[in-house]
Amino acid sequence: MNNMKIWYTGIGKNNSGVHTETEFLNTMDSLFTNRKWDVDTKIIFDYQLQFKDFNLPHDFASFTLSDWVEYSGAEYIINM
Repeated sequence: MNNMKIWYTGIGKNNSGVHTETEFLNTMDSLFTNRKWDVDTKIIFDYQLQFKDFNLPHDFASFTLSDWVEYSGAEYIINM
């Protein structure tokens, strides 16, 4: 059984900041992957589109869970 949760307190977080993997990925998809970058410019800063060797925002679609956690500043919570 996978008890892993993700601690994320950024834009789009839930009230507790504790997310399941699915909740976290859905939030990232909503905020970044599925965003209309050419139209919606509310929170765009240069640093948001710089991460490793990715060509952002196009490469958001190829992010792994680990990439999203690192990019967003989230943390893994593992219950033993």
